Amino acid sequence: MSGEMERHPLEQAGLGELHSNLDDLAWSFARRAAGLGPDDPPFSVYDQGLSDDQVKAARLARVAVYKHLEMLVGTSLRLDVGQALEHGASWDEVAEVLEVSRQAVAKRFGDLRRGENVAVVISRRDRVREYPDDARVRVGEVGGAEQYDSDRGIWPIGKKVRAEARYAIVAVDGTVRRIYELDPAGWREAEPNKWEFTAVRDRELDDKAIAAAYTAGELPLQPGDDCPTRVGGAYRPHWF
Repeated sequence: MSGEMERHPLEQAGLGELHSNLDDLAWSFARRAAGLGPDDPPFSVYDQGLSDDQVKAARLARVAVYKHLEMLVGTSLRLDVGQALEHGASWDEVAEVLEVSRQAVAKRFGDLRRGENVAVVISRRDRVREYPDDARVRVGEVGGAEQYDSDRGIWPIGKKVRAEARYAIVAVDGTVRRIYELDPAGWREAEPNKWEFTAVRDRELDDKAIAAAYTAGELPLQPGDDCPTRVGGAYRPHWF
């Protein structure tokens, strides 16, 4: 995907299409739950010739499906709100989408609240991969002078995180291994929506600098701490 995604309100036609698709989806699963095959009537809950018993059975079957959808929507809503917040959304933006007040959003999703500070977290496995088309050729835990270039990019880091993050934390097999102080003016877009950071003095922080930043509350993690590792190596913002 290239370019920035923007959210646009659904027009009335789009809302109608959404409702129609949901209507059809619920009915298809209701038919399946009722044991109906593709050639078995009733084919629609709107058929004029349905008897009272058929209407009742069809509608109740779809009520059961909608009940499951209601639970799924609630779970998915919380998941998406949490992920949006993690990746830089504000309470005001969530409130705008839900068309409620900021206070209502904070009350409903307050347990998903993030911190005010953010760090870049890079989490990978202890391995090396080779990509002939990549200028770095070897990425991962390459060691030596090449390690900095492997760590610094490229990652899908958003505008808000690039503006506010002060440190990049590298975890390997679930354990924090290296930390870099970020140069705020050192970001480079290597590919569309993929960024490369520049570390202050182009090297990782030493133990003394890490201890000072951690003690001051500027770092949420330090080498040796547990940190989630995602298969294949991944970036994520860490709010604290």
